Amino acid sequence: MPELKAARPWFAGIDSTVLQQNVKRLDTAYKNFFDGRGFPKFKNRSNFTSFTFAMGVKIQGSKIYLPKLGWMRFHNSRPIPNGFTIKACAVRKRQNGWYVSIRIEDKSVPNYTTKPLEDVVKVIGCDMGITKLVHLSDGTQIKNPKFSTTKKAKRTLEIRQRRVSRKAKSSKNRRKAAKKLGLFHQKIGDKRQAYQWKVANKIVSRNVDAIALENLNISGMMRRCRVKVDEKTGRFLKNGQSRKKGLNRSISDASWGELILKIEYLAAKQGKVAIKVNPKYSSQECRNCGHKDKSNRDGEKFICTECGYHEHADIGAAKTIRDRALNLVRGDSAKPGISA
Repeated sequence: MPELKAARPWFAGIDSTVLQQNVKRLDTAYKNFFDGRGFPKFKNRSNFTSFTFAMGVKIQGSKIYLPKLGWMRFHNSRPIPNGFTIKACAVRKRQNGWYVSIRIEDKSVPNYTTKPLEDVVKVIGCDMGITKLVHLSDGTQIKNPKFSTTKKAKRTLEIRQRRVSRKAKSSKNRRKAAKKLGLFHQKIGDKRQAYQWKVANKIVSRNVDAIALENLNISGMMRRCRVKVDEKTGRFLKNGQSRKKGLNRSISDASWGELILKIEYLAAKQGKVAIKVNPKYSSQECRNCGHKDKSNRDGEKFICTECGYHEHADIGAAKTIRDRALNLVRGDSAKPGISA
């Protein structure tokens, strides 16, 4: 860091803790790269949209002091309770302005304690879907609003993206059009976040001891189809990617990974256990005779080709996930992946 400051004098205008936090980010990025999770992306000071202050932050009413920047006004949406101290401050740029997130600490506040596995009796299973966002093992279905994949949303995105592409590069009009496009994306993201918190709270507030979740490989589910080539002519054949593109967009819009993280967070906050189980064949396995067959499922209907048992396919999958979690808790199988 001293060598970088000597080579770039403008570093003197940046708080030292901000620079240290960025070095930590870079270290994390390279660790992820060596673990096979993508190469770090270069960011210059013009497109850096977030930074963190580790100390020196003060708040007085509707004003906040940031080192090297001084006092400035801000909307204090949530006052800091008495007895808490400021540990860090993250500043983030979004399309409609800058946002400040304060991390506070009070050592007298006890840590959340998770219920021991031995005390787990009631479990509710959750099956993620597209037509319905979540299917619960008690028969409840939570609707999927499809914020970015509705006809109106897709049309609006198409128009605004086209307006950006038609403007001259690096022009003011292109920046204005890009800002409008970004504001629409932000609106969709904010709606999705608010709805997911509502759904997660609805699930976790049930009178249960644990929540059984699918251990999904979402990136693998959204991976491109394998290329098919005609051995004689060498020409590319149809591999179903154009049809799968719509499914990938629906999966991305549903944002299962973010919803699962919110459920795990609220479960830990309420002292409940979140158990991840393998969802393989959960919607194709008959709950009556155990027969597994792809033809058992026809859309949302489940009719066993072996014994004739029938029910709603996704609700049945949620019940199977619940039963697998109970088996893991009772020690009938391998140890579960537990999030606390």
